Amino acid sequence: MPNLFQEVFERARREKRLLGVRSSQGDPSRFSVGYVLSYSEEVVVLRIINRDGMPTAIQSFNLLDVFQLDFDDQYTRHVEFKADNLDKVYAGLKSPAFLEQEDLTVPLLLERAHQAGQLVNVYTHLSMDYYGYVRQLTQEHVLMECFTEYGLPDGLVVFRIEDVRNFIWSNEDTRVLELRLKQRGPQGA
Repeated sequence: MPNLFQEVFERARREKRLLGVRSSQGDPSRFSVGYVLSYSEEVVVLRIINRDGMPTAIQSFNLLDVFQLDFDDQYTRHVEFKADNLDKVYAGLKSPAFLEQEDLTVPLLLERAHQAGQLVNVYTHLSMDYYGYVRQLTQEHVLMECFTEYGLPDGLVVFRIEDVRNFIWSNEDTRVLELRLKQRGPQGA
């Protein structure tokens, strides 16, 4: 086994950090993410964590098949963040009272998100979707402050309200993003 593989296995095990293992050269985009339980000259055993942060299996990998390790990259940090915050990410859905009390329209949902400072996920008919905060609203347009799924600022976007296809008030991804942004401190309005 290459010495660098052992060093990365040991570091991931010691630091209790997720590690990505690529073992399918026929499909290099496929990989497994998990915590290193043990390793030897022949195999590495991981507690597999799925993209939702949930443990799903204990799996061994023959080191002759392993061709790449991914450690501390953006994707594994994202899954690790979910795994470390399962109680917050999968806590009960926030269901504001107005959802059951008013005749809902897309403009009203956008206005309520703006008033509540709620991070939302908006999908448009133009096959675009945005995570962010509604910062301004007119009868025809919405201005959103956007973020990537990893919590990085992604600029401002203005689009027509009539182009909104659907609207997510709160789901796993928006809650993860809210947690990331709260850790960074207050956001500008």
